[in-house]
Amino acid sequence: MTLRGFFRSIIISVIIALTLSAMAVFPGWAQTMNPAAPGFDHVRLQLKWTHQFQFAGYYAAIEKGFYQRQGLDVELFEAKPGVDPVDVVLQGNAEFGVGTSNLLLDRASGKPVVVLGVIYQHSPLIILARHDPGISDIDDLVGRPIMVAPGEEDIYAYFKNEGVDPAKLKVVPHSFDLRDFTEGHIAGMTAYSTDEPGRLRALGVDFLEFTPRSGGVDFYGDNFFTTEDQVRNHPDRVRAFRTATLQGWSYALAHQEEIVDLIERKYNRGRTREQLLFEAQETERLMHPDLIEVGYMNPGRWQHIEDTFQDRGMLPAPVLLKHFIYDPNPKPDLTHLYWLLWTLGAIAFGAVFWLLPLLYFNRRLRREIVHRFQIETELVEAKVRIEEAYAAQSRFLAVLSHEVRSPIGGISRLLELILQDQPRLPQPVREDLQMLQQSAKSLYQLVDELLEWSRIEAGGVEIDLTPIALKPFVNGLQKLFRPLAETKKLEFSTRIYADVPEEILGDELRLRQIVANLLANAIKFTVKGSVTLTVDWEPARTGGTKGRLIFVVEDTGIGIPAAALGRLFKPYQQADASIARKFGGSGLGLSISLHLAKLLGGEITVESEPDRGSTFRLIIAAQELGSTTSVEPKAASGSAK
Repeated sequence: MTLRGFFRSIIISVIIALTLSAMAVFPGWAQTMNPAAPGFDHVRLQLKWTHQFQFAGYYAAIEKGFYQRQGLDVELFEAKPGVDPVDVVLQGNAEFGVGTSNLLLDRASGKPVVVLGVIYQHSPLIILARHDPGISDIDDLVGRPIMVAPGEEDIYAYFKNEGVDPAKLKVVPHSFDLRDFTEGHIAGMTAYSTDEPGRLRALGVDFLEFTPRSGGVDFYGDNFFTTEDQVRNHPDRVRAFRTATLQGWSYALAHQEEIVDLIERKYNRGRTREQLLFEAQETERLMHPDLIEVGYMNPGRWQHIEDTFQDRGMLPAPVLLKHFIYDPNPKPDLTHLYWLLWTLGAIAFGAVFWLLPLLYFNRRLRREIVHRFQIETELVEAKVRIEEAYAAQSRFLAVLSHEVRSPIGGISRLLELILQDQPRLPQPVREDLQMLQQSAKSLYQLVDELLEWSRIEAGGVEIDLTPIALKPFVNGLQKLFRPLAETKKLEFSTRIYADVPEEILGDELRLRQIVANLLANAIKFTVKGSVTLTVDWEPARTGGTKGRLIFVVEDTGIGIPAAALGRLFKPYQQADASIARKFGGSGLGLSISLHLAKLLGGEITVESEPDRGSTFRLIIAAQELGSTTSVEPKAASGSAK
């Protein structure tokens, strides 16, 4: 073979390879070259409920010819009792369906569903409660019969975020009959904010409405979906259906009364015109078409939904969202084309460019050397910046300590003097001043905790060991916290066991700071019952010089769920969101206490049970200085009720 023939064969091979690769990467190209026979592609859409304005966009897309312009003939199927739209689509009885955010759970269980778009940017799912005596908050539904439909997992997540154990709910099957609600057979029910509230107002029925969004659960609603098989084997059909559907919804929102006329004429299932118009207005409010493009999906929102499911233990493994969320403009996969071109190039020019690998590795080595030098330089610069930041932090703390704490303390003392000197103030004014005083105290405490935490992080806390007389130490704590316990009508007691030394060597300031924080928390989170402080001692083992001093703080308060114990001592965190809202606090107290306990050579442990109380144990290593106290075993040194 001549040299010219050799290059001609290579060029022909490249052209053939490029053609085959283009057909594999761009499947629609072959269809364009060989168009299908004229006619409409018949597809089926499985709805998740009966006909009403909830599906107005699909009606508009059919009526206005949006589907037909995309070459589709769409047939709608209403939902049937006990039939899941996901199962209908996966079994091949429909190509498309309308579902909830539970599609994420279906995907996690191995069902190959793909969400094409979102209709409701905020789920219309709510809880309706009867306006009966004793029902004013979502907590009041515990133990009362409420109707919840299958698949409404965001409702259970809402209860959990509000501090209610879903296992304590008295859930009954959903009848979807408003008479069960109006006649008092149930205390509450799940409903759509776009539907049932309007019907109840028309009946003159008073009710309470709770939305999961108020508890931090913000799911999507009415997501239309298909399967991976449809996306892979019928990409043009899927793209056409999605495009026409979004056009239909845009039209429906812009022409609500026209679509209501259409529903009354073709799709009505007993809804009045007023109910349909109410549903249309609520639907527009939840879709935000003036702010958000119809059908838009935010991967971050889906991640929030996934995290919520994981918190409830419903999602054992993460979902690969890029395969779950449909991409209307996917980038072509050029992997095969690149591989083929590389192979052909290697065969044709490998003999000529045998030095390229050597040059490549040489260049890579030089880049690696430069990169390592840059990293070392950046580390040196970062160290300098950190040292400067610590210096700036120290200056800031000094200013904050003087310029913030002093005015706050002055405000608190001024409010206290006003309340003492003006006993005849009107009750509303007195309550406002007391609220301001409490806010000032909380802010003062927050500044103290932030300063203490900053000193801990900067390594600026030092331990000062001095003799500590334990009985006066405990009596001082009793005097400090007795008035606080009396204001809440709690029984407060302390006891020192007989084998506790009279004196130990320790840092009295830090020890008092830790125990005082544990006692303050115990009283704060105890509504009724008692708070007890017990002091015990474990002598040093043979050959040792230090024993173990044990402070035990027990309460009969609200307790802590087992799932929250792991983050209890992390900074800026509370046991759960509802506690932070009800009781306040920065979430720094226990973190500071644990760090101080470790500096004292000890630890803090906790045992707790919701609604039964908590037991915190501070255990530190301490050197005995005197003989044991004269307090009898189990005897209390004082109490307050």
